[in-house]
Amino acid sequence: MSDAQALDLHDRSPYPNQRLEAASKPFHYEATVIAMNKVIIKARSIARRIGLKRLYHRLVPQRSYEEKFHHEISAELRQGDSIWDVGANVGLYTKIFAEAVGSTGRVFAFEPLPETYEKLCRQTKDFPWVRNEQIALSDFDGSSRMLVGITDRVGHLENFAGEASAGISVEVPVLCGDSYWAKSGMTPDLLKIDVEGFEEEVLAGMKSLLAAPELRAVFLEVHFGMLESRGRAEAPMRIEKLLRRNGLIPSWVDGSHIVAKRRQAD
Repeated sequence: MSDAQALDLHDRSPYPNQRLEAASKPFHYEATVIAMNKVIIKARSIARRIGLKRLYHRLVPQRSYEEKFHHEISAELRQGDSIWDVGANVGLYTKIFAEAVGSTGRVFAFEPLPETYEKLCRQTKDFPWVRNEQIALSDFDGSSRMLVGITDRVGHLENFAGEASAGISVEVPVLCGDSYWAKSGMTPDLLKIDVEGFEEEVLAGMKSLLAAPELRAVFLEVHFGMLESRGRAEAPMRIEKLLRRNGLIPSWVDGSHIVAKRRQAD
């Protein structure tokens, strides 16, 4: 989900005052606990190719598609939380998190593209408890070329050596989430991840963090089309397995978003 859509979603929400009160008065949706499988992935691929997905988004209001995910996040926010916003873009969700956690909380926002990062910093300038990082998270420490799209919405690390030479790109620093976790010395309570088809690599780089009992939940957008174009069509299945192995129960709140919450001790 783009940040612009997130802001528009909140503005049009029939529950506009619940954003910061969500922890005390959660608006609950029944998520679907279903294991992703090859049949579902193949069906989605066919639907994209024949245009059914575009038709669906024309017929179904954007709010009804995104609203469940937005409310699931809002319901989990608590004052004093530490939150990672991975793929923060221009920071509209980052700002929502900053307002919710308050000055006793912390928000770490990751956005590697220089122009987008500048907008993120402007968006969060009034919140000293937000730390903006101009780095990409992945499954290695080092650097990579990042392709720059024509809008803030589009941008991703190169898929293979030399891919970035075909378009506009910038060199960006890259860290594993586990490396940054060790550096920060603070375990996040929540993770929000929206990285345009690189979800699997980001999660693979934070396996130790995912197992940390302090981490309550992970909110993840899964870009099926991008994953398929990268030869990773079955990544959603592997993502579910990785989350479960680390004690997080993944549920699909809609066709593209996972909410994975820590299994409660008996």
